Amino acid sequence: MRIPATLRLALLITPLLHIAACSSQAPQKPAPADHAVLEELAQAYRKVGEDYPMQPQAMAPEGRKEFVSRVFAEAGYDFSASLIALARPGADRTNQDQRDLAELLLLPSRGLSDDALARLYTADERKSIQQLRTIFR
Repeated sequence: MRIPATLRLALLITPLLHIAACSSQAPQKPAPADHAVLEELAQAYRKVGEDYPMQPQAMAPEGRKEFVSRVFAEAGYDFSASLIALARPGADRTNQDQRDLAELLLLPSRGLSDDALARLYTADERKSIQQLRTIFR
């Protein structure tokens, strides 16, 4: 059986394009809960805050999540990956750095109903929020 040249070319190029696309996606880097990272996040918070006319606490839930996501991105971290990573077993409620990171991660979800959480967060993020709320009461 003979395969047309264009089909052969497509069969050869498709896997290469897939590999290139997958490798160009930046890995989601969680923020570790240590003092130096918290300082980076504080600087990013101030810098990102310059672009907003109000404090994040006064924003709508979507705006708060966008703001905090931008803070993490500005510091070189991923909000969602950080949220999920801190909620993994081993979080220590007595560790001040972890408490401070949890406070920033939970800022967008403060005061939201389960329905509102479901509109803004993935299932994994919602589970992590519940775990962090339990750990860092």
